[in-house]
Amino acid sequence: MLLKTIEMLSAADKKCAIIINEIGDVGIDNRQMRMLGYEVLDLFGGCVCCTMKVTLEATINHLLEGYQDLDYILFEPSGMANPLSMYPAMMNCGYREEEIQNVFIFDPTRVVLYEKRMNQLFNDSINLARCVVINKLDEVGQREIEEAVKMVETIRPGLRTFKMNLKNELCQEFHQYL
Repeated sequence: MLLKTIEMLSAADKKCAIIINEIGDVGIDNRQMRMLGYEVLDLFGGCVCCTMKVTLEATINHLLEGYQDLDYILFEPSGMANPLSMYPAMMNCGYREEEIQNVFIFDPTRVVLYEKRMNQLFNDSINLARCVVINKLDEVGQREIEEAVKMVETIRPGLRTFKMNLKNELCQEFHQYL
């Protein structure tokens, strides 16, 4: 999703910075982004939503000072970061809540995980999301897709939901929505 979004924004002549949450000592996502020719600033030392709030704020400020012509700063919290805890750092950097375009990528292969073990993270994510993208349609059956939609609808009825395989292409409707 991140790479597709970058491609879409680049094609529209938008300038982006990307902050990727790396929990371990080795930045897998960062390495991949460098291989694709992107400049990467590494953030290590913990989860961006917990132990690294100050570092996240400093990184955002660094980007805003060093790259005044940025159109977007994209965050990839690696699935375990609660976006709710990232908002204070963004707001301390001058962003208002309504300016933050939060898209929740829902992996329907993890429905049980969200229901049983990560319920609070899922609820917070859905409540903050501008929209939801249900991904990996090629890896699940119709039952899992319907369950994913039902889970979103239970928390926030009417929240815009897109269903697509991000391995292929982002759907045009989603492009226009953003």
